[in-house]
Amino acid sequence: MAFDNNFIDELKTRVNIVDVIGREVSLKKAGSSYKGLCPFHSEKTPSFNVNEERQFYHCFGCGEKGDVIHFVERYYNLSFVESVEKLCEDYGIRMPEQKRGHRTDYNKYYEINRKAARFFFRKLTEGPNPGYAYLRKRGLKDNTIRKFGLGYAPDSWNALMNHLEKEGVTTQDMLKLGLIQQGRKGYYDKFRNRVIFPIINTAGKVIGFGGRALGDVQPKYLNSSESDIFLKKNNLYALNITKKDISSEDQVLMVEGYMDVISLYQNGIHNVTASLGTALTENQGRLISRYTKNVVLSYDADNAGINAAMRGIDIIRKAECDVRVLQINDGKDPDEFVRKNGKEAFLELIRNAVPATDFRLSVLRRGFDFKSDNQVLEYIRRCVPVMEQLSPVEQDIYIRKLSEEFGISEYAIAGEIRADSGKQAARVPQYRNRREHSQGSSTEIRMDFTFLVLAMANRYYVKRMEADGVRFRTAVGSRIFQAVKNLAGEEYPPGVMGVDMQRVYNALDPEDEVLLRNAVKNIRLGPDDEIFYNECLASYQMIYFRERRAELQNELATAQKMGNEEDMTRIAKELMELDAQMQSRKMRGN
Repeated sequence: MAFDNNFIDELKTRVNIVDVIGREVSLKKAGSSYKGLCPFHSEKTPSFNVNEERQFYHCFGCGEKGDVIHFVERYYNLSFVESVEKLCEDYGIRMPEQKRGHRTDYNKYYEINRKAARFFFRKLTEGPNPGYAYLRKRGLKDNTIRKFGLGYAPDSWNALMNHLEKEGVTTQDMLKLGLIQQGRKGYYDKFRNRVIFPIINTAGKVIGFGGRALGDVQPKYLNSSESDIFLKKNNLYALNITKKDISSEDQVLMVEGYMDVISLYQNGIHNVTASLGTALTENQGRLISRYTKNVVLSYDADNAGINAAMRGIDIIRKAECDVRVLQINDGKDPDEFVRKNGKEAFLELIRNAVPATDFRLSVLRRGFDFKSDNQVLEYIRRCVPVMEQLSPVEQDIYIRKLSEEFGISEYAIAGEIRADSGKQAARVPQYRNRREHSQGSSTEIRMDFTFLVLAMANRYYVKRMEADGVRFRTAVGSRIFQAVKNLAGEEYPPGVMGVDMQRVYNALDPEDEVLLRNAVKNIRLGPDDEIFYNECLASYQMIYFRERRAELQNELATAQKMGNEEDMTRIAKELMELDAQMQSRKMRGN
């Protein structure tokens, strides 16, 4: 059995070696790496090193080393295939169909691409040609051309094909790698009369090429076809060159084009990379998060660039990175700007890059006339989906900004957000990642896990919670409660009040299991389950009352803006009734 090389690359991108090893070995941060006691030999002083950036481990005591798959093979005594299957199962990654027979010789394909890259480089540097003239016109120096291994594809139908045939490369292999194509009259070079940008992975292997047309030929940019060794979504341009600078700067500038990267690098801005002619992907987001958690997006200011930035923000946030947006508003791209204005001027743009939320809200402002109350209300409603994605602290900041700008109460805006969140929760499953448990206030998270710990200790309260209308306020809480509920319905020996906690843990995703284990350790139940439950229920109901009150205040503010007296009277009455309920609950609590 064998796996496609692209799938193995994707698996290693999606699974963090620190997470995998950290489940079995106690690791402590030590500079840019992590250290612990080696699981493969007995030692008292830590010599086991895990490098998150390189996704590699090495024990300096016994010499054991490798990537995440090799660790799983060695630690659990599994085969390669079994190790891949275990990682997929543990991290919820869908397995591809396995290929039978011998594994593909990927090194052979890397070597063919290396030969093609050297051919293109020689054609660019050995004598006068349109490619070299174009790059010099764009301001590139010879040492920059060498650094990035740039090349030129001659204006010939089969120059590369003939060269590779002499090197013993088969037509079939050239076709697989997208170096040639087949037409009605036979085979011909895919790249002709183009400047060539080799695409090299972080291991230093040439995996594909990008070609920029010289003249009016379309498409302007042409990339290698995806192959056994090239999958665009798993790679970033020039990261093999810039990854150390990105790590040392603890920041990356993500741009759109090859020339943007190269021009910025030549002008002294080295912590830069670019996607490969496609929208930013989740795998690319995870890849960059290995080197830094601070991302600055610099896309064109046209509609296509703005849309790309909006999509990119979501992708980067899913990778648990902080993201800001840099825009050059005079129509220039980073390449043009830095050539004209220099390094310091561009660094000032980076320093002034706006937080992602500011950028998104500024894009939403376009086309609104804020002299009209209806337009103000519509704009705020458009802002709600953006605000829902923020942490409670970030929400508070932007609620205050909108309130001060438009003279609408913070309660009203917060109520609009909560009301919309409730509608979305009924329609769409929440996104699941390592930070999902923070999709709610600390009070809500604590409340959910307190109910869960009680339900695990005493199965009676599973049905009691449902009868009292308790609804878990976080997605992780809902998932765990479902697992507890399923096990609570089974037969238990007389006198056993709680569910089997180990079976609950086994039923959960690894990330949910960690959260629940922490809750069990940190939440202490009272001496009387009924008293404890009633206290929890009272707190839960007060949260509901406060939220409903905020919603009503939001509705009242809207009715006042619109001058609707009938709605104003109805809402005011409901507010009074709700305040009476809240006061009654407080008195019972006292």
